[in-house]
Amino acid sequence: MATLTVTGVPGPIADAITARLDPPPLDTVVAGVDGLPTGAFLDIEQGDWEATVAAARSAFLFAQAEAARLVAAGEPGRIVFLVPTSSVRVVQGASLLSTAGAFLTTTAQVGAVELGPTGVTVNVVACGWPEGAAGDLAAGVPVGRLARPDDVAAAVAFLASEDAAYVNGATLAVDGGYWITKTGGGSPLLS
Repeated sequence: MATLTVTGVPGPIADAITARLDPPPLDTVVAGVDGLPTGAFLDIEQGDWEATVAAARSAFLFAQAEAARLVAAGEPGRIVFLVPTSSVRVVQGASLLSTAGAFLTTTAQVGAVELGPTGVTVNVVACGWPEGAAGDLAAGVPVGRLARPDDVAAAVAFLASEDAAYVNGATLAVDGGYWITKTGGGSPLLS
């Protein structure tokens, strides 16, 4: 029986993923870096960096352990890293979010190359600003709204499916088009 394991993902998104992948079609691992501090480049402190490195390390080590289990069992599987959209289109005030997300995105690409032959695919979902985020962020999103938990869960469900068997090392932006246009300009993270 296939399993789903999720770590480092905001509660509403984790709940939506769990509901959408019940039961999961294949062993699926979802790892992210929730709750990282934001702030201007010159205001980042040592503790902020340590929290960022710890979150990225935790997501990686969790996915690595699960991947090792799948490879040892000879089972196909899916690893999906959730990163903030600022990982692919940086914004002011997102140094730490961007760094952690870029680390996981690059790690996913390396994992895709190394694990692909075993039947384990590794992909990334770059999540847009979630509903309930502070400020008028929807104005900068071409579809005119913020991300709902089920938007992210649907993307993860696709990447976890047999239909995505040939999708490996990809970054899927689920942000309403924000990262390609950044139409709001500036940064939604700075007041």
